[in-house]
Amino acid sequence: MKRQFAKAVSVALVSAMAAGMLAGCGENSVTNADGEIEITFPCIWVGTDSKAEVFGQMVEAFNEEYDGQYHVKIEDQSDYDAYQDSIRTQITNGKAPDVFTVKTQADVEYYASSGKVMDLTDFLEEDIADNFVQGAVDNAKVDGVNYAVPYEMAYIPIMYNQAELDEAETAVPASFEELWETCDALQDSGVTPMCQMTGGGNAWTTMLWYSYALAACGGADVYDKDYTDEAYVKAAELVQEMYNYTNSDAVGADASVVNGHFFNGDDAIYTNGTWILGRINSEEATYPDLYQNLTLGAGLSNEGANGNAFISYCQAYIMVGAQENEQKEEAIKTFLAYITDKQRVLELANSSGSLFAIDVDSAQLTNEKAAEAYDLCKNASFVIPSFEAQASTEVANAFRSLLEELVLGDITPEQFAAGLAEAENKQ
Repeated sequence: MKRQFAKAVSVALVSAMAAGMLAGCGENSVTNADGEIEITFPCIWVGTDSKAEVFGQMVEAFNEEYDGQYHVKIEDQSDYDAYQDSIRTQITNGKAPDVFTVKTQADVEYYASSGKVMDLTDFLEEDIADNFVQGAVDNAKVDGVNYAVPYEMAYIPIMYNQAELDEAETAVPASFEELWETCDALQDSGVTPMCQMTGGGNAWTTMLWYSYALAACGGADVYDKDYTDEAYVKAAELVQEMYNYTNSDAVGADASVVNGHFFNGDDAIYTNGTWILGRINSEEATYPDLYQNLTLGAGLSNEGANGNAFISYCQAYIMVGAQENEQKEEAIKTFLAYITDKQRVLELANSSGSLFAIDVDSAQLTNEKAAEAYDLCKNASFVIPSFEAQASTEVANAFRSLLEELVLGDITPEQFAAGLAEAENKQ
């Protein structure tokens, strides 16, 4: 069901220059004034970005190590929206930077269809495959081809307030069947079990729960199935049941409402990205003991199948303009291998608070709970993206309104799945 895109259909050939070294994507020479092969990299990780300092140091170290051979020229881009517009304009006009970043899988698919970016499949699978966590490289593919290096990642654990589970004399569930038992025990103890929401731009928390329900009902290849597949119906049934265990304001609630319920101890079960852990930890005075009381979990099984899944997806991909010079291509690959080195990325993670697609030693991560989530992902039975991360814009936009109708009982789970299919067909 993933949208398929045609591979590059043609690349214009450029006549050889006297030096015999041509840049791909419209450059006249691959060398700078010092005779080094120059790699242009318009980069958003500059200025006040949390990754700016250490990533900048990484680039400087690369240039020093390869002095006289390669040189990466960073072009500061501090406005992400303007950056994205600039990249799209350049590629539309037939020119692509040597290295650039994009935010979403949809961006990767769009640029892959242009024929102006490099196929990195063999490089990722043969040269630097061991650098990445499970599923990251495969999940970044378009029509079986890697046009992008997955880099900064979202890791989405299920979070439990262990103190409230202990008070209710219940345990972290391993299955959806056990989840309902845990929820019953929490309700009996006076605690609302689950955080849910239909509001905000994308019904974020419930969208994540729907992703976990899809993993449980459809397995590792659930996103290859049609929206009318039974897995999408069953997952809708599970989400519908969750709304029997949530707050009375869940319909219409946005992220601030959901976060408030969990942070204040009103609700015991929550899911969000690891970035929220930093906030919880830094606001210890406001939410005492919450960080220490968190137990993190992976996905739940359903009817005995597909347990221990994990939701993770890429938030920043690195792409490469198609190159016509083999030496320039080799220079870029050397740079990509350098910035995906495990030890270098570990330093970047600890300095920025971000997590990456690179397989680092979690024991060396300074955020204890983020390290737990990272290990849950590494040890998962399988890893899939969130529903929103892989869906078309039309389907992602339809999800929220269909969800609200579902939980209000205005449509059935079958009609919910049919609504997703209808949105997909409107592309």
